[in-house]
Amino acid sequence: MTTSPKPPRPRPGDTTADQPHLPMRPLWGCGTCQAEWPCPPARLALRAEYSNDRTALRVYLGALMSEAAEQLAQVHPASDLYRRFLLWV
Repeated sequence: MTTSPKPPRPRPGDTTADQPHLPMRPLWGCGTCQAEWPCPPARLALRAEYSNDRTALRVYLGALMSEAAEQLAQVHPASDLYRRFLLWV
């Protein structure tokens, strides 16, 4: 069973720290901080959620990268998506 990760410590004036950082499809930006998804807070949460199974995290992110590649084919090259979705794991 997976437990929800603790959110990162809020910074003064930061109103996004306690909100989930989820992708906005089809542009694949973070719905909370508007950074490219997975944004740093999403990566932190994903690492915590999958801390006992990095292989499952890679499979999950690979599937999302494939979905994003279809939706972003005209906007982002595939190498950029690899960096965003898998290189950091």
